[in-house]
Amino acid sequence: MTLQDNSHKLDSLIEQNKSFAIFRLPEETAPSFVMQTSGEPKQLFDIDELNLNKGFVIAPFRISEDKPVLIIRPDINNLDAVEITSMSPIRNKVKSEKIKNSDRNEYYKLFQKFYEPLKEGEIKKLVLSRSKSIPKSKNFSAGETFYRAMEKYKHSCVFLFHTPISGTWIGSTPEIILSGSGNKWQTVAIAGTRYPNKGNISWDDKNLLEQHLVTSYLLNQLSSFKISPEINGPYTTKAANLAHLKTDLFFTLPNSCKLGKLLKSLHPTPAVSGLPKVDAYRFIDENEGYDRGYYTGFLGMIDKDNKTNIYVNLRSMKVGESLLTLFSGSGLVPASNCKDEWKEIEQKFKTMTSIVY
Repeated sequence: MTLQDNSHKLDSLIEQNKSFAIFRLPEETAPSFVMQTSGEPKQLFDIDELNLNKGFVIAPFRISEDKPVLIIRPDINNLDAVEITSMSPIRNKVKSEKIKNSDRNEYYKLFQKFYEPLKEGEIKKLVLSRSKSIPKSKNFSAGETFYRAMEKYKHSCVFLFHTPISGTWIGSTPEIILSGSGNKWQTVAIAGTRYPNKGNISWDDKNLLEQHLVTSYLLNQLSSFKISPEINGPYTTKAANLAHLKTDLFFTLPNSCKLGKLLKSLHPTPAVSGLPKVDAYRFIDENEGYDRGYYTGFLGMIDKDNKTNIYVNLRSMKVGESLLTLFSGSGLVPASNCKDEWKEIEQKFKTMTSIVY
C-alpha cells in the first residue's frame, strides 16, 4: 500500500474511534502497528499493575480517574490487514474548543512562582511546561502528519495513537525510560538543551547540572533494585532541531524485578518533573495551572518475554476537533532565567509545528 493509502486508513480508524498505535523506533525504516479489535483498552490506576500485562501502554503524567494508564491489546499487528468499512464515523461528541494560550507576561509570573523554591533551596529542579493551541485546518490528516514526522525525525521514536479515552496524540521523542529484552536492558538520562543545532556544541554549568541530576536520580532508583548499570556518557545527541546531553545506562534485569514496579520507580524522571521527586511532583500539580494529560507520561510496547520499548511522551500534540494542542517544557534550576527558558520552549514547539501543514 502507498503512504497515502496508509494515511487514509489511519485517519479512518480515528474517525471510527478505534484503539490503535503506530510507531517508528529510532533508526528504523518501517513503523510498527498494533490495534485492538473490540472493546476499550484496559484501564489501570497504578503503574504496578503493568507487571502482568502485555500490549501498547499509554501512561499519563499523573494518573487520575479520567487519565488512567491504558493498554491497547495487540489483536492486529499489521496495518495492511486492517479493513476499513464505509460505516459512518462513531466519534464521541466533544465540547467546543477555544484557544487559551499564555503570553510572555503570564509565563513570567509562573516562572517566578516556580523559581522561588529553587532559589530558597527547597527544591533542586522543576520542569515548567505549557501548552499552545493552534487552529486545525480542515484538510489536516493525522496519518500524513505521522509519516512526515517519521521522515523528518529519524533519530527519535515517532508515534501516533488513538483511543476513545485518550483521544489522538502525535509526537516525536528521543527519551527511553525503559527498553530491553532478556538480560539486556537500558534507560537514558536526557537533559540540557542547545539550539540552533549546528556546529560544535558547548555546555554551560546550568545544563551540566540538569544532566547530572537526572543521571544521579536514575542511578539511585536502579540501586534500590540492586542494579548497577554500565554508564556511557554524557555526550551530545541530536533530536529534531535541538541538541541535548545524554547518558546511557545499560543493565541486567534481576529475575525478581517486575517491569511495572521498575517503571513506577523511574516515572516521572527529573527530566519531566524535578527533584526531590515527591516534592517536585506535588508542586507542579498544584501550581502549573493546567492538566498535562498524557504529555510527559510514557508510551510503547511492554512485553517482558519478548521486547519492551517504552519512551517518555515528549514533543507531542493532542489532536482535537478544531485545534491542535502542542506541549513543551524546560527544566529549571537556580541558574535558569526566564528569557532563555521561554526561548527553549518555543524552539521545542517547532518540532511539532514543522510537521503540521
